[in-house]
Amino acid sequence: MPFVSCLVALIATLIAAVTDARSARIPNWLTYPLLVLGPVLSLFGSAGWLSSLVLSLLGIFVCALVPTLLFARKAMGGGDVKLLAALGGLLGPYSGIEVQFFSFCVVSFVLLARMAWDGKLLATLRNVVIASGHLFLPKRLQRPLEPTLLTDMRMGLSIFVATALSFVMRGQL
Repeated sequence: MPFVSCLVALIATLIAAVTDARSARIPNWLTYPLLVLGPVLSLFGSAGWLSSLVLSLLGIFVCALVPTLLFARKAMGGGDVKLLAALGGLLGPYSGIEVQFFSFCVVSFVLLARMAWDGKLLATLRNVVIASGHLFLPKRLQRPLEPTLLTDMRMGLSIFVATALSFVMRGQL
């Protein structure tokens, strides 16, 4: 993957992390140009412009799949979806999925630590066990879940950390 794409991805995710921390949003002025920039930069790829362009467009599509499903269930913000899709376009489908996976790992770790800090971890895990039992038990035997224990989590910083981690692991940073 070209150095320019890596640098753009790292700078963009840093900007996204800062704006997400400040305003709880990843702005369109950041994500929309990235969605266009990935395919444009791919035209200058070393593997030939057509195959690089196809990989970039495939990266956008593949990296938007899971986040779009999460967005539809109100489990992820639209800026996060567009940023992850744009990273797929900049880095290609393989590296884009890797960054996405690392992002989910980082945010999961931070979320568990935050729930433990807030004293919600055990109650949340109890709800997970009860909800899992609902899959197998008839309605009359199901126990009610405790009141909602949802914790709002911003993904911007996790996406930045995951992008940097991916580059470090590949020796590109």
